[in-house]
Amino acid sequence: MDGRELDQRNETSGNERSERISRERFRELIEPCKDVFQHVLRVPDVEDKSGIQCELYYCDGMVDGQMFQMGLIPMLENWKQHTSTFRTGNAHGYGYKQTDEIEGRTEHTAPYGESAELWSRHPSDMFNETEGDGDRLFECLFAGTVILLFSDRESFYEFNIASLPSRNPEESTMELSLKGPRDGFVEKLSVNIALIRMRLRTPNLHVEYFIIGTETKTEIGFLYMIDQAKPELVEEAKRRLRSILIPSLQGAGELEELISDRPKSLFPLMNYVGRPDFVVHSLMKGRVAIVADGTPAALIAPGNMTLLIKSPEDAHLPYYYVTMERLLRFIGLFVAMFLPGFWVAICSFNTDQMPFTLLATVTMSRIGLPISATMEMFLMLGMFELFREAGVRLPRPVGQTVSVVGGLIIGDAAIRAGMTSPTMLVVAAVSAVSTFTLVNQSLAGSVSVIRFYVLILSSIFGMYGYFVSMFSVLLYMCSLESFGQPYMAPLAPIRFKEVAAAIINKPWSSYKKARRS
Repeated sequence: MDGRELDQRNETSGNERSERISRERFRELIEPCKDVFQHVLRVPDVEDKSGIQCELYYCDGMVDGQMFQMGLIPMLENWKQHTSTFRTGNAHGYGYKQTDEIEGRTEHTAPYGESAELWSRHPSDMFNETEGDGDRLFECLFAGTVILLFSDRESFYEFNIASLPSRNPEESTMELSLKGPRDGFVEKLSVNIALIRMRLRTPNLHVEYFIIGTETKTEIGFLYMIDQAKPELVEEAKRRLRSILIPSLQGAGELEELISDRPKSLFPLMNYVGRPDFVVHSLMKGRVAIVADGTPAALIAPGNMTLLIKSPEDAHLPYYYVTMERLLRFIGLFVAMFLPGFWVAICSFNTDQMPFTLLATVTMSRIGLPISATMEMFLMLGMFELFREAGVRLPRPVGQTVSVVGGLIIGDAAIRAGMTSPTMLVVAAVSAVSTFTLVNQSLAGSVSVIRFYVLILSSIFGMYGYFVSMFSVLLYMCSLESFGQPYMAPLAPIRFKEVAAAIINKPWSSYKKARRS
């Protein structure tokens, strides 16, 4: 089946559900869904002695079982007792009686002639009547709402006692906390937005919701500060969210690609964070946040290189230490991408550019090696990438040890076996360790790909290929944009007043003085 037939089939099934459906069609559609339970009971009625048949449909594991068994079911079973009790009597010193003007209604007679309806003759009046729209009906059912059908009425009724599976906020596994808060995002959208709202207790924080996915009905939260974010940025983000028409959305990773300026970009154009305190910091800087239901992280837009090298922990550490760390991350980014290619170009093509003592050391270390310098570097980098991938799949304490220490141990064994030289192992290890200084994991993956691109050109054309690859990467980064903002800003285009502010972290006292002035 090709894509066109699949789209037509999805559109047809969606149209069927979006129309008003009958009870028979509703039962037919949910019959294959074995996780949807049916509970049938007969509700006593005042006028009909045989009672009213009531069907309850709910999704297993998504409703509050205690509320269902001790609240909803007894309330329906004891309906006749409730109606007879509330026909006449006394409540809190005020009388209430059955009125003749409104058949089947009970009014509460209050002082000054006021009255309020207490109960109804029919049990369906307790619940919210919903239209027979298929999409709306199934969306409620699979979100934890109980659907009720009464035998003497054609409408569908809903009773929300949802209790969806979720976990409590805990420390994010993406950004470790040393001095900052340890509450991270979870898979539940309402909890994630609450973690942000508790830090921004102001009506200037606007929250809007979108539904994406004709099948998954994934709820998306869009957050921005009305007094900080630019109106054109907010409108552009909303337009991109509304333009998404796909059958399913599984997480923020897919959403990031769908709303990016360049879906096939090598570099991440949005930041991906798991800590609400950093989201609040970004919102106060005029950016927008996008939170997807089912994803324990938030997307920050617009993204640029200076944002990706910032850590959520920067706000909780001394400003001088943070400035030094940001400079180290920039250096680590450059070293991770370009050091292996530079070393191979020097060793293989431009040995006359090396100091004589270093050249002698490298030459002596390569005596007896069966492979070239290029193959050595590919072997070492491939080995470190293999260990890093293994470290990600292993449990966290073991994985970090395997990714670094394991690579060095195997590298030392490779030196003893005569497969590589010590200098080549050092260069590969420095390049691999520099990758770990990057905060954003998507950026770390992009750096690994670019590292091999630079290495290939350098191994073929020497220093000429190295400089061509380096400038091509820099030009590509300068050509990127995120929601209309330059990706390399404020470095390209250069803005001298903002360069220092992007790298150097000013002390908090300077912000206080600025607000007072």
